[in-house]
Formats: sequence, C-alpha cells, structure tokens
Amino acid sequence: MDEILRLLLQFMEQIEGNFDGLDDAEANEISEFLIETMSFIMDSQRQAQTREQAETAAIPQVEAPQPVGADLLWILAGGQEDAFVNYLRTFPDPALNSLLENPALLTSTIEHLNRTMPQGERGSAQGIPQAPLDSSNIYGFQYDPSSGHLKVRFQSGSIYSYQGVPPGIFRVFQNGAVPARTTGQNKFGKWWTGKIPSLGAAFYQLIRQGNYPYQRLS
Repeated sequence: MDEILRLLLQFMEQIEGNFDGLDDAEANEISEFLIETMSFIMDSQRQAQTREQAETAAIPQVEAPQPVGADLLWILAGGQEDAFVNYLRTFPDPALNSLLENPALLTSTIEHLNRTMPQGERGSAQGIPQAPLDSSNIYGFQYDPSSGHLKVRFQSGSIYSYQGVPPGIFRVFQNGAVPARTTGQNKFGKWWTGKIPSLGAAFYQLIRQGNYPYQRLS
C-alpha cells in the first residue's frame, strides 16, 4: 500500500500543472479517480490494521508513551482518523511514523486523543463554515455545485469568490487531495513536504492556478 500511495502522489504531482488544459468532463474523471483511489488505500489500510490487531490481541503489549507531536497532528486532522493516519505517514518524525508499525499502540493513541481532545462541531465565520481539516491558510469554504460558485475564507479573514469551479475540482480541493510541496508553520498551523491531505496545497494548485474569475468580497 505504501508503494501504491507513493505512485499516486507521484501521479498527482505530474498532473497538477495540467488541470488548466482539461475540459470539465476530463477534470471530473481525474478527480473521481483520485478520490476513489485514496478511499481504496484508506480502506485497505484500515482492513490491514484490523487484521493485525486481531492477530496481536492475545500478545501482551508493553505500554509505550505516546510520541510527542501526536496531539498536534490530531488537531491538524480535525479529529478525523483517516487524516491523522495519513499525517503519521508523511510527517518527518520517526517516532510518529513508528506508530503505524504498532497497531495496538495506534489504536490506544487514537482512543486517548478522542477522549482527551474531542474536536466537537466545527464553527463558522462571516457565514462561511469552517473546513473539516485545520489549515494554516484556509479557514473554510462554501460551494454551489449548480453554478460552480466557490467562496473561500482565509485565515486572515478575507473572503474571495471564484466562479465556474467544476464539481470534480472542488471535490479534490475539499478533500485536500494534493500533497504540500514546502515546509513551514504559522500561528494557524503547520505544514511539511508531502503533507496530505492539505487544503492549502490543493487550493493553490487547483483553484488559484486554475485561472477562475474571482473577486474579493471582504
């Protein structure tokens, strides 16, 4: 599965710059493929983890301390287990990466984070719902599939309107299904090369560079 994910990310990097030349049908087809493939990988990972947990359930596990930084990734993931596991795969920290090699510890870590750091319901600001994932750049967005009208509220508080965004492109953006290419952090969050899901990277590659007509609303 790791090799499939690597090849998928490589494929995504190759096509990111070519979305401009696609018509809506082609863009939707590629978007559907990306999302379905990511879902397949996540489902396969969950099934593998379930099998491993069943196999090791009878083996006593030595309780290990939770790696430093797991709480940060949990916040960035918005409390979503799939996003959290993907962050564990790409975050440059061997201790966090090793959680994936210990299904029992991974499960107990997620249970601990769910119990001690419940994310609750997401809020809204200026009529824009907060995104399901925390982002250092984007607060939230609102989309009308019938018109392709996308409103994005940034962490700075400014709101921009983008016209004619195809549903397929929006779905890839909504899922943050584009890996980050840089590393950094600000007061709103943290990002690293290969981070996926990444709303900021998806916005930059698909919306900002998509040359959709836009205007600033506030």
